[in-house]
Amino acid sequence: MKRHPLFFLFSIVLSICFVLAGCSKDQKTSEELIQWDRIPTIMVEDVLYLDTGKQIPVEIEDTSILGTISSDVDATEIPAENGQSNFGCVGSEYAFYEDGVVVMIDNEWQFFRREKSELTLDDVIELAKKKDSLSWDDFEKYEGMEIGSGLYILCYDIDEDFYLLIGGGSKDAAPMYIRLVRDGTKDDSFDLLTDDDVENFISKRTN
Repeated sequence: MKRHPLFFLFSIVLSICFVLAGCSKDQKTSEELIQWDRIPTIMVEDVLYLDTGKQIPVEIEDTSILGTISSDVDATEIPAENGQSNFGCVGSEYAFYEDGVVVMIDNEWQFFRREKSELTLDDVIELAKKKDSLSWDDFEKYEGMEIGSGLYILCYDIDEDFYLLIGGGSKDAAPMYIRLVRDGTKDDSFDLLTDDDVENFISKRTN
């Protein structure tokens, strides 16, 4: 199951538009904007945080301010130093908030979420060892998309051959299934909660 490019393009454009509006002194020409292909990102304590487009109506104590954006890189690059962004706004304050950070942009706190990892087949093989003790929390650090209608379902793209689905009534209850699915053949799947030998399942479909 593949991500739709238009979905990500729309999300990125929304984030860029907001950041550009808030950092007027760093606005780019329309020709330069065409080159922007990364979500606005900031590095804090060696971790990357990505813009969500959400403004948070919260008061942050002065003692909670971690610092200010001290440098920036081109919007096509990934920040590599603490306090560095790829959207300008040098001098803007930032602070931890819940599981992410907030950055002061245009006198509003903008929420940035912690970057998550892409799920790999090696991750799936390792997670499968937990079998029926697996929970939603085991997949929290991976990048997924909610696709459920009725049930709560998260989808994790892995590669061109596989994706993983987790489904259940809600995240407050145990998952009903955690299926590794061969892309294009939704009936050809392996349930990490109940089935055995995920490595064999994978090898037979990749060789």
